[in-house]
Parts: sequence; C-alpha cells; structure tokens
Amino acid sequence: MTVNQKNAKALIFSLLPLKKTGGGENYTLNCASSISASGIECDLISPCEREFVSDRSAGRFYRTFDIRTLIGGDISYEKQESFREILNQVAEYDFICIHQYLAGISVYDFLLLTHSKQKVIFTNLGFEENGIDFWIRYNSLPNHFFIEISEYSAYRFKKLTKNISYVYAGAWKKQLKKVPAMTFSEKNKFVSVGRILPHKAYEVAIDALNKEQTLILVGPYGENDPYKKYLNTKSSGKNVYLSGEILSSERDNYIASSIALIANSASITYQNQKFDNSELLGLVIIEALLNNTLPITSDQPALKEVMDAIELEYFVYPERDSKYLRKILEFVISLTEEEYSKLIEKARKNVEDKFLWDNYWLRVEDKIAQILESKKVSSKI
Repeated sequence: MTVNQKNAKALIFSLLPLKKTGGGENYTLNCASSISASGIECDLISPCEREFVSDRSAGRFYRTFDIRTLIGGDISYEKQESFREILNQVAEYDFICIHQYLAGISVYDFLLLTHSKQKVIFTNLGFEENGIDFWIRYNSLPNHFFIEISEYSAYRFKKLTKNISYVYAGAWKKQLKKVPAMTFSEKNKFVSVGRILPHKAYEVAIDALNKEQTLILVGPYGENDPYKKYLNTKSSGKNVYLSGEILSSERDNYIASSIALIANSASITYQNQKFDNSELLGLVIIEALLNNTLPITSDQPALKEVMDAIELEYFVYPERDSKYLRKILEFVISLTEEEYSKLIEKARKNVEDKFLWDNYWLRVEDKIAQILESKKVSSKI
C-alpha cells in the first residue's frame, strides 16, 4: 500500500457543514491544511446544508457540497458539486479521510465506493447520531484505520474495531510565536469558550466566581434556549456576561485579556443527563495557551488527558465541584508575574512537542505504518 507522495491525492469528507467555526470544524479545516502542506493535494468536501446529515431519502444524492482544493497548505480553488458527482470520483483518491463518520448514513454511500488500494481513515469529532447503527453494520477491513483525536476518544471504541489509535494536533508552529498581548498583572477577568450547551457546565464556573470577579461566556446560543435562561438565573448578582457568536479575533482578545480560561465540561448536566463524549480532546486548552492564558479544566477524561500531556495537571478540578474550582482560581490570582509566565512557557513548549499541525499528517502516516507492521509481526507468531 505504498503511495507516491508526489502524485498522491487525498480527500477529506465531512458529514457536517464547515461554515461555523467550532472545535470540530476547525479540526477538519486544519487537517486538510496539514495534509496539503505535506505535499499531498487535498480536496476538502462538506455539505452546504446541515439537513444533509439526517437525509435518508434518495434526494441526498442531489444535495450540494462545497469542494475546496488545498495545495501547499492553502486553498487553491473552490467549487460546488452534487453528492452524486462527488461519489463518482471517490475511487480516484489514494487517501480517504472521513470526519464525523458516526453522524449519518451517507458514510455507507462513501464506503461502498472505496477500494482495497486506498487508505481509509476515520475520525470522530463528537457528533454521534448514527453511532449505534454504524457499529452494527461496520465490517473491519485491513485498509481501514481509525485515527482518533485523543487516547480517550480511541479507547471508547477499542472493543468495537481493530486498527484504532490516536494522533494529537491543535496548533501551528507559527501560532506559538505570538507575542503576549498583555502581562499577567493586566489581565482582569475569567473566560469560558464554546457553544452554550448543557454538557459544557458553565454554571460550575459561575458558582465558583465571587461577586468582585468577572466571567465572560464566549459562544453562540439560542435566544429562547432553556439552558441560557438557567445561566442567566445562576448569574444573578454576579458579573457574568454572554458574548454570543463573535469573530475569532474578538474571541482571541477575550482570552488574551483573561487571567484563566475555564473549561467546565462534565459527564452529567445540570438536569442529570449523562454524556460520555462531552469532550473528545479539548482544543480550547490549546487555544488558551496560544493566547498566553492559563487553562483550568474539569477532570473530564479528554480534558485531563491534555492537561497531563502539557504538564498542567495541578489546574484540573473534579467535575462539577465549584468549591474546588474556586480554590484553583484563588491560587492562580496569587501567582507572581514570573510564576505565571513560567507555567505558560512550559505548557506551550509541550504543545510544540506534541500537538503541532505542521507534522500531523506525517505522524498519521507513521501511526498507520506501525499498525501495519504490528500486523505482520503478529501474523508470524
């Protein structure tokens, strides 16, 4: 299954649109850039409408898709085609990457047209509406590889498939050269970033806040959303503000001017609803460090995994424990400028060593090679 890199072509198929800029969408966009930066021409395709993912009728084959061709890390040109036209070209690619493969039935349309000489790579980014059906139908093939975004994400499906592993990514090297926007002493608030959803458990940060402190919740929300109303009630008498959906540059400014970014995700919501995939990596941790701000997280498995990897394990609190979180906030406030800077510097170095997009695709290829080699060894035993 050796591929001539010079003439190789890759396709990333996202089952969900890429028009919004959440963690999953950004991950897919950066993955395409990393593949093309390695010297492989990459076509990134995604549906124009979210309704595609739930469409089980024959009409899904005529829905419109965005196609972006990336060469050398940048988008060279864009066009639109129907899903049917895209499926007719599947066999032409050397690598097929399917993102959000648990989202809907169109993954089956794609898999039917792949062949044994291709490397088919699956990556789950958290949208799992079709998860049960997928694992019932799926048949493992030797050219299929599940490359998940964290060890926790891979562990969840270890019993369901072979050829499963993980590769970290989250930052470009040029982003780590960013000069701090302000000193620690100039930072004057706390921030939490992400869509306003119950499993993000923003109420924990609100409870940990004292009346003199300020918390900004940065992320889109529905105007009549019950959870938003719940947060407004919890915030009564405290300095808590919801920004709504804003530009990425504004989001960076909020993060850069904050003492710490708090990621509160929990496996149980305020209504006692259970989530086992509230986070699969925690890219927001990397986002904090890129803006020279300290992250503080719950011990939700994926968040803790990243915090351990970047040596910030002392800034992890038991999920939903606002009193423990308050103690961490007080400790962070007590740090000196030098202590704060050293924590950030060390964590950013770990990001550079373990989470770069620059060499992500090369590490994916190495991981696939390791899997294939281990198969050869086991077959001889």
